[in-house]
Amino acid sequence: MLNALPLLLQLAAAQPLPTLDEVQFAECITLASKDPASAISSASLWTQEKGGYLARACHGFALASDFKFDLAVPMLTEAATLAEAKGDPRAARFWAQVGNAAIAAGQPDVAVDALGKALASNALDNDERADSEVDRARAFVALGKNADGEAALATARQLAPENGAAWLLSATLARRLNKLPDALVFIQTAAALLPIDPAVALEAGNIAIAAGDDNTARTQWEQAIKIAPNSRQAVTARAQLATLAAETPAAQDEVQSR
Repeated sequence: MLNALPLLLQLAAAQPLPTLDEVQFAECITLASKDPASAISSASLWTQEKGGYLARACHGFALASDFKFDLAVPMLTEAATLAEAKGDPRAARFWAQVGNAAIAAGQPDVAVDALGKALASNALDNDERADSEVDRARAFVALGKNADGEAALATARQLAPENGAAWLLSATLARRLNKLPDALVFIQTAAALLPIDPAVALEAGNIAIAAGDDNTARTQWEQAIKIAPNSRQAVTARAQLATLAAETPAAQDEVQSR
């Protein structure tokens, strides 16, 4: 048996040790996922101490994790811009994070621009590109650009056919555009990929009611409530069921008899 030690030493030599900034960045991201408030304080201090784009990236991520999306957008934008200038391929992921935060902050125009920069890079893998296309579709729809949204979702489905969010949003958009046959195909695929998701059940009910299938709509909305009784989807499903019961006396009698 050959001695593997020389090869291991060569590989170790070929892999430079992470810098202190890289170690601090990894620790900061881990903290942000567990304790965003503490990560914000830590990253803010690091940024003030000339932490560079890695400090800003973690600061922005921590702000977004703490639902402070309006503050996260400019911080992540700085991180992405500086990383891009340094030739760091992670700039594409930072731009994708800018886009995601901008959507949550109600800035779809900023999101479209940032996601376009992310997708212009070759640094993202197919799953990441699909997620960015899904976010871009959300931004396009918010801007009233439904055709662009449809195109982005079609690309996402092609890049990552297992991306349930792409199929779910495709179903929602198709329903809103009154393309019910397409909506039905999309929601069936979403349900296969996300069998226990209240958002999928809620949308399946919405599509059914749009198609005039009250019984299926009722079943799906009840399923959304069963899956996650305290979710916002359950709140919407209860309201939809109440509306349906008010419109159909027989169903109302059935609900009251329970």
